[in-house]
Amino acid sequence: MISVANIQRLTLALSLLVWAFFLSGCEPKPTFEKMGGRTMGTSWSLSYLPPNSDHNASALRAAIEAELLDINQSMSTYIADSEINLVSSAPANEPIKVSSGFAYVLDQALTLSRLSGGAYDVTVEPLILLWGFGPEFKKDDLPSEAEVEAARAQVGYEALEFDLASRTLVKTSPRALDFSSIAKGFGVDRLANLLLSRGIDNFMVEIGGELKVQGLNPQGQPWRIAVRSPQSDAPEVATTIALTDMGVATSGDYFNFFRVGGQNYSHLIDPTTGWPIQHEVVSVTVVDPSVTRADGLATSLLVLGKDEALALAEENQWAVLLLARTEAGIESFPSSAFARMYQSQ
Repeated sequence: MISVANIQRLTLALSLLVWAFFLSGCEPKPTFEKMGGRTMGTSWSLSYLPPNSDHNASALRAAIEAELLDINQSMSTYIADSEINLVSSAPANEPIKVSSGFAYVLDQALTLSRLSGGAYDVTVEPLILLWGFGPEFKKDDLPSEAEVEAARAQVGYEALEFDLASRTLVKTSPRALDFSSIAKGFGVDRLANLLLSRGIDNFMVEIGGELKVQGLNPQGQPWRIAVRSPQSDAPEVATTIALTDMGVATSGDYFNFFRVGGQNYSHLIDPTTGWPIQHEVVSVTVVDPSVTRADGLATSLLVLGKDEALALAEENQWAVLLLARTEAGIESFPSSAFARMYQSQ
């Protein structure tokens, strides 16, 4: 049985700022290469072991940037003619054929929408825009109850009828889609598949803190992922967890918010109420082979709140760690799958 002390040492809170670091060793270290850049309004980074002496890093960077450009053009609401904006503006009751990547992400998002009972909703964009977390700058005042209800009336994943086999979507009512809580994870998975297709099987790839590790680090050991606490009085690095062939995603209510009247309003909107979440959960971290799923799950479980999130994680045997505010301060609440993973180390 994992002890409370061990879990508290594991993290007080996980943030999107994640590092990989390597333990020193006596054996000669293979030469890992690094590269990075900007995408999706954030950064991407890669650390990898070249597959052979003929490896062309410039060609790899070009392929990565092409992948990221394609994902942005498909899923960014900040690009006027992106695929997601065209889908959102398409009229109701007309079949819409979508690309294969878009279809995969939409299918994953709809699955999460159903599993969470609507706490995660891929059609949440009207509420995101109302609260000022879209392309336009946020306001200094709060929306009225009437404005919230009007936006809520435009939200509801049930109006999306999607056939994955034919990649065809029909909106039975007008709906605008938002992939912001899942697209980074999908991007990581796409880049990981690109690396594997080029014979690169020891790497860490990351977009905006969502990451995938494969194979071993330069010391021939599992990758050790360092995490830090968001609390100003906590140590910068709380602890580490060793992983290989696995993805990690974190969602937190302190990453993006604005403050009005002494109250913080998070970018995480509960579609069932139309308001930013206001509960005890600070952050949710999910460890899963699919970073797409982990990314969406982290948001879904954070919106649900502690008890419902842990119950859903146990039901599905997801490796999840929740950090929540209690009378004793920030406490850790791992699912049994996460506790077993950490205990095995």
